[in-house]
Amino acid sequence: MFKPTKLLKIVSVLFIISAVLGMIGTAILYIMIPKMQEIPGVDMSILDSALTPLNLAMAVVSSVVSVAAGIFGFGGRSKKGAAISMGVYTAVLVASVVQLMASGMFTAFAAVDFILPVLYWWGLYQSE
Repeated sequence: MFKPTKLLKIVSVLFIISAVLGMIGTAILYIMIPKMQEIPGVDMSILDSALTPLNLAMAVVSSVVSVAAGIFGFGGRSKKGAAISMGVYTAVLVASVVQLMASGMFTAFAAVDFILPVLYWWGLYQSE
């Protein structure tokens, strides 16, 4: 048991909300792919290259560990569980950025993705 800080609780709730919205968005996108092929003028090669099985797996893993990190961080039951789940999330985030760099689509705005994890780690560090 540990006592989560206010920062950790807020960031944990943001992680849970963003993960649930991310799962819903990913599911809708994959459901809509066949419908998008019927629209004239849509370049499916871009969608096919962006929606690979690796990207789907990374999105699912990211969402699951994000929800886990949010639950562990908000509840204050297991600091080790919170650290492990956030560590996995951070590793998936770094892998995603490396993948963006390898594909040549990296921009400086990718650094924005690291704001919430840094705040979560800081809040976890400050927790008793």
